[in-house]
Amino acid sequence: MKHFSDSEWADFARNAVAPAKKTTMQTHINHDCKKCSATLALWEGVRSITRQESAFLPPEGIVRIVKTQFLAMTPEPKTGLCLLFDSDLQPLAAGIRGSSVSARQLLYETDDFYIDLRVERHREAERASLVGQVLHRVGEARSTEGVVVSLKKGTLPLAETTANRFGEFQLDFDPANGLCIAIRGSKHDEIILPLYGMHTEPVEGKDLD
Repeated sequence: MKHFSDSEWADFARNAVAPAKKTTMQTHINHDCKKCSATLALWEGVRSITRQESAFLPPEGIVRIVKTQFLAMTPEPKTGLCLLFDSDLQPLAAGIRGSSVSARQLLYETDDFYIDLRVERHREAERASLVGQVLHRVGEARSTEGVVVSLKKGTLPLAETTANRFGEFQLDFDPANGLCIAIRGSKHDEIILPLYGMHTEPVEGKDLD
């Protein structure tokens, strides 16, 4: 007896097969093929779960509270700021349930710059370091030497440095909520980059079993 593959039964459960093939597959099931019936039941269960997940919406009151908290933590970012990459949002590789990597990589794009940030917690002390680079998006002169980089909590300045001739900079600081980075080439042009997730409690990596 010819059995159908997992992918074919997945399409069948999603009603994504041609009518003629669907009739053939249904006839196959009707002839009491236990192997294919079990496979179809599995994919129908997956389909049911995905329907429930897609219908889930968090309570509007909770969403409003969270948005208000983030607005209160940092100044409003400059228009045109775009987060291109956040290592915390990347899925873990298959088979990995935890990660011992404590560094977080962020890449931002603005109308004028690319801004690369690496935030890392020190294991030996309750301190963190921020290493970054600011480069002009266009033009032959990519360097941003002399650009001022400030660490702030809300609007309160905590530390400040300037980029070197390669546009690189580094800051050490105590982790806390409500931190942000302010980058400015002049007093009238400041870019605000929020550092979400920098809690006061150390973030320990999980060992693999």
